[in-house]
Amino acid sequence: MFVGAMTAAHPMRSQRQSRAIRILGPGWILFLFAWLYWSELHLRVNKDVKIQQTIFLLASVFGSAQILSGCSSGGHEEAHKAAKSPVTVQAKTVVVQAGLAEVTHTVTGVVESKLNSVLSGKVMGRVNAVLVREGDRVKKGQLLISIDARELSAAAASANANLNASRVGVGSAKTAVAIEEKTSRARIEQAEAQLQQAKAQLAAANANLDLVKAGPRTQEVEQSRIAVTQAESNLRFAKTELDRTRALVEEGALARRELDVAQNRYDLAKGQYDAAVQNESIAREGARTQQIRAATEAVTQAKAGVQQAEGSVKQARAAALQVQLRRKDVEVANAQVQQAAAAANASQVSLSYSKIYAPFDGVVVDRMVDPGTMASPGMPLVAVQGGGLFFTADVPESLLSSLTAGTTARLRIGKEGTVTEGEVVEVVPQGDASTHSFTVKFSLEETPEISPGQFGRAEIRTGKREGLTIPAAATWQRDGLHYAFVVDKESIARLRIITVSEPEGDTVTVLSGLKPGERIVASNPAAVSDGAKVEAL
Repeated sequence: MFVGAMTAAHPMRSQRQSRAIRILGPGWILFLFAWLYWSELHLRVNKDVKIQQTIFLLASVFGSAQILSGCSSGGHEEAHKAAKSPVTVQAKTVVVQAGLAEVTHTVTGVVESKLNSVLSGKVMGRVNAVLVREGDRVKKGQLLISIDARELSAAAASANANLNASRVGVGSAKTAVAIEEKTSRARIEQAEAQLQQAKAQLAAANANLDLVKAGPRTQEVEQSRIAVTQAESNLRFAKTELDRTRALVEEGALARRELDVAQNRYDLAKGQYDAAVQNESIAREGARTQQIRAATEAVTQAKAGVQQAEGSVKQARAAALQVQLRRKDVEVANAQVQQAAAAANASQVSLSYSKIYAPFDGVVVDRMVDPGTMASPGMPLVAVQGGGLFFTADVPESLLSSLTAGTTARLRIGKEGTVTEGEVVEVVPQGDASTHSFTVKFSLEETPEISPGQFGRAEIRTGKREGLTIPAAATWQRDGLHYAFVVDKESIARLRIITVSEPEGDTVTVLSGLKPGERIVASNPAAVSDGAKVEAL
């Protein structure tokens, strides 16, 4: 590889090297053959040692002669070429100086999205429409896929109808409770009023019984006697009026009508007198057995009325317990409403599953279905990534002490090596026991040049050490090797292979191939060739 690189870079020098190889080739081959032969014989029985030494000596002499011949020929050719004047180029040069250079360790990783979501269906149905394709940017809540939802819509309508019916049932149950409460209250009030009335009747019957048993009082007897006297006086007056009127009528002084009136007054007075006499007799005689029995019977009937009224009150109050049952019916109806509401909500949720929306702002990275596909629960439909980017790398355990939250590292992403700074946002505490490495995540600014899945490198700074720093423009790379032109004391450019670190801005750190104090071409090395004379700008 080295010879190929040198040949591609400087044809003249490669021709000289090829010529030297052709000249030296036969002698070296003969020398190698003799040495191998001698080694093989030496391992066998040590015979004919002098012969072997002679052969080895002859081969060595012949090989040396070939080498000297080749060197002589090459020397003449170099001397001939040196006689020619070298090409002179103008270029900027710098002197390599030692200084402090950052010590970095490079780890590899990959760019990942912070949010990765594979959206799946939760219902079975035919896909009606897929509204996005790979690479489309979507907003949170944007409709991505629509699934046939006619069955789900019918189920949702049925659930809503059941919910409305349950609500009507609650209203009916509440109305029944209100009616039952009013009816029960009226029944209780009526029964209590009847009870009060029955108790009043019982009290009156008891009072009458007591009066009957006690008999007439002296005052009552006296009152009855006075009533007889008054009735007797009225009767006499009516008798006198009747007699006088009769006489006058017979004499023709009065009309017959006046006699009828007088007779009527007499008859009325006679009746009042007879009644007063009878009442006086009753008052003086006292209560009879039939009256006491009748009063006692009235008391018994009044007590029965009271008991009946009390029973009615108990029945009315017992009927009031129906209100509690009606209230239980209301509770059951409310529970049915809640159950129907839950079923309606569940049907709405199931219906919502027929629409697949973007869960966050991002990019569609995979589309798994097309319109007409039969989707089933759990079947992946579309993949979305978003939420920003981060760079994930596996870092050896020995470097963890240099990485804490907020530590920055230089990131080189993709084939073009896009350079950016990343900040440590997470160090996964669980490491890999086999590789003794830990996963570290770096924040990564989202740019058009960087996308998820790209390979990258993170340069972790672990300190500084003594080193050589040269301009990055002074070196170039070909076939995996880095080169630079060293200008010797005669100002002749000499091509040299060097080893450098990753560029840090406009400079690189030389790991091997150069020494402090050497002067190198610092710019436009493509215009310089090996052996050219350099005039410093």
